[in-house]
Amino acid sequence: MTNTADVKHSAYGKLSKGSVHMPSSSLPVDAYKAIIDQLVNETTHSVLGRHVAECGIFPEASAAAAFNQLIGSLTPEQRKLLGEMLHEERAGTIHDVLAMLTRWILSQGLGFTFRGEPMPVELSGMGLHGDYIGRRQGWEWPG
Repeated sequence: MTNTADVKHSAYGKLSKGSVHMPSSSLPVDAYKAIIDQLVNETTHSVLGRHVAECGIFPEASAAAAFNQLIGSLTPEQRKLLGEMLHEERAGTIHDVLAMLTRWILSQGLGFTFRGEPMPVELSGMGLHGDYIGRRQGWEWPG
């Protein structure tokens, strides 16, 4: 089964641009890996951050367009730094959500299932957010 997205997922390999590929086994652990890998891919870029850095404004349709006067007053280097800040904030938000879900899993009995089977999580032993950060830094999934 292949799902369209921006990551090519190999259950035991590195991330690359392409599509999320669910291994034919469709095991819950492989679904978990695909989810984390897709989140990693989703935070490899920030559309708004790139738009600010390259165009010097937020798109007018964006709720953030109110900040365009401030952004317009910045130098190109400052806009680039602001774009990087927006990108890091996006990645940090995903991390924080995964950390909160880990707390719920460990202390409140929350669990995830895939096709009716329990889904293992926190393969790094450091929580969902640990798996996410590890994969962002090039960590290989355990075999």
